[in-house]
Amino acid sequence: MPSTTRAAIIPAAGEGTRLGLGPKAMLKIGDTLLLDYLINTLSPLVDDIVIALPHSLIDTYNSHSNSKLRVIFGGKTRQETIELLLRETDAEIILIQDAARPFASRELCEKVLNAAAEHGAAGAFLDPQVPVGHIINHQVGNFLDRSEAGIFQAPQAFKRSVLLHAIESQASTQCQSTAQLVIHAGHPLFVVPGEQENIKITTPFDWKVAQQVIAPLLGISS
Repeated sequence: MPSTTRAAIIPAAGEGTRLGLGPKAMLKIGDTLLLDYLINTLSPLVDDIVIALPHSLIDTYNSHSNSKLRVIFGGKTRQETIELLLRETDAEIILIQDAARPFASRELCEKVLNAAAEHGAAGAFLDPQVPVGHIINHQVGNFLDRSEAGIFQAPQAFKRSVLLHAIESQASTQCQSTAQLVIHAGHPLFVVPGEQENIKITTPFDWKVAQQVIAPLLGISS
């Protein structure tokens, strides 16, 4: 296992059932896989990249020429997959990014890495632009001013000690994101301003936006 300072781990073991086009990591914008686009963004920033893929894709992707890259099988849940990925590197700072978010800029990823190194945990959040309602039982109890709210994006990054403590202390807690797990464990998460182009491709509508709006906006041939 290589000794590294910074690593990117990419949980891409899902089958893309909500989108219905197969594993999202293997979708292409133009001639480039979403996963390759993300790897190209992250490679200059980290010493190590570990990806978790479905069993069906391991042989297909293991021949990748990037020397920093290793591929493993994913777990049954996202949280289990994160734990498996973490075991594969001893980096001091761990950045987590999804193949479903290939458009995060290199600058944003670097800012999140640097913030995690300074504060222990950091993530990208988008300004909601408007007040956000706190909804309980289909009713709005109160509003949060836009300065008090943020739409979680990714990437997220953590000091290794913070991430390990969160995983070990919250073993019975299932969260949608690792950032939530870290907060549940009592670690504050530093906010890095996100990017509007940094969408998550989950639904067919998202995929159309990615192809027809975001890719042309960023100068990516689709």
